[in-house]
Amino acid sequence: MTSSRFTLESFECDGPIDVAQSADYSRGLADGLAQAETSQNADISRSIEGISSTLADMAFGYEEARLRVLERLHPLLGQVSEAVLPLIARETFGAHLIDVIEAEFQTTTSTPIMIAVAPDLVETLNTSSIGDLFTFVADPTLDVGQALMCQDNTHILLDLPALTLALQSALNGLERPERTQSHG
Repeated sequence: MTSSRFTLESFECDGPIDVAQSADYSRGLADGLAQAETSQNADISRSIEGISSTLADMAFGYEEARLRVLERLHPLLGQVSEAVLPLIARETFGAHLIDVIEAEFQTTTSTPIMIAVAPDLVETLNTSSIGDLFTFVADPTLDVGQALMCQDNTHILLDLPALTLALQSALNGLERPERTQSHG
């Protein structure tokens, strides 16, 4: 039996190894990086399109839900605007007028205050507890729900019909807006 001796190569290195890269390797590496970047940009574009589409669908769904709620509420808001608001305003005008008068009286001097109201209200207001502090006079140009407070050069108009009209306009303004953009 004969034996031979094998010598193994050592692959350990103490310093940096200079590996010469071929032109084909460099070109392949550059092509691979360019393709990866293009693929990543395409993935980002598809993700952005998907998110944009989802947000557009959500906005459309919100608008549709809002329109349906307003359609359902419109008859109720119409009834509140046309029937309930004027009734509440008429029934609470006297108490509101007294509150405003008391607040005005506390800030005024000893100068007498004249309050012009619709002729139908003069008798009722003169019999109230604050009738001694103010002079109520009839003014045929004022409607029920209007009062004009006068002291020296200061004039304050309380106009319940205008307030009611403003509230009705605000409630009626909640109607469906016209569609200006097609969602799909």
